[in-house]
Amino acid sequence: MRREWSGWIRGRQWDELERVAKREPSQDLADTVRELELGLTDKADRRALRKILFLLANAGFRPTPIEDQSAAPEVAPRFEIAFMVSADASGDSVVTYGVEERGRVRWLVAHLNGARGVTRAGEEEQPLDRARAHVERLRQTDPRPFVSAEVPADFALGRIAEAVRGAKSGLPSVIAFWRGRLDGAPVVPHPGEKLPRAADTTSEDRRRAALAMDESLLWRLELGVASPVLRELQAVRAEAVDADDRKAKTEAAITRVRAQLFTPEVRLDHETRLLDLAYLLHLRGREGSPLLLAALDDLRERGADSDYARGVLDKTVVLLVNTLEAGRVSDAGPA
Repeated sequence: MRREWSGWIRGRQWDELERVAKREPSQDLADTVRELELGLTDKADRRALRKILFLLANAGFRPTPIEDQSAAPEVAPRFEIAFMVSADASGDSVVTYGVEERGRVRWLVAHLNGARGVTRAGEEEQPLDRARAHVERLRQTDPRPFVSAEVPADFALGRIAEAVRGAKSGLPSVIAFWRGRLDGAPVVPHPGEKLPRAADTTSEDRRRAALAMDESLLWRLELGVASPVLRELQAVRAEAVDADDRKAKTEAAITRVRAQLFTPEVRLDHETRLLDLAYLLHLRGREGSPLLLAALDDLRERGADSDYARGVLDKTVVLLVNTLEAGRVSDAGPA
């Protein structure tokens, strides 16, 4: 393969190779194009390469049989990369996917929610050299308490495509420009599913996944979802005789509404958060992944009665109680 062809091949500029086939056909070009046609999977690419082979054949140059070639041509790999950031308080994780097209890199940045699909999305285009510098910045990003890591590109693209299919409301307009690539994205099993779980965890261990890890400390139920608890706590506040009575009635109130709060949609949201976070911690070489996966398995098995769900409810209740107390102080005025 001639050196001047490498840039065209990297940028999928088949029209340039076609011009060479018409003006300066050669055996080297025929062998190179045949290798490309055999190695690429995109239908449009293969169609363009077959046209070039036809022109070369008319000029008297047919590819050398593969078994007779001393070495296959070197084809520069296409630039394709992805990153993921763990879920925020609302359950949105950020997936950044970049792919090279004709020497420029297009980036799709999508905010994905395990239950609601794509909540936000944006895109950007950069020259390849600027994109490589951007990749290095992303690799050095450490947005604590969130966790960021480079992930397999096919997993990221498949994850965005899955979120597009599961969107509960209108999709961001930028998704329309990526529809062709997303529709053809492979379904990739979540790599986190194969990671080891912590063995013999206790109830308190599993509650730590919700209450004692910095990376998941902001996770709670949305106040709108938790409004039944707020109503129950307001009733407890009105009926309680003393502190012990209030505590007992509060626990009973939470038990009554627990199944109502952890709907299938909420469970899916938190299952996705746990799985993503466990995988990202593993990729970064940080602790916590086995415990998160043990909590995930418990959540999948027991739902609202799981230790993780109880921990998330405890955090939400504390917030609601503080909200009630703040309202009481506000109603009473300054002391």
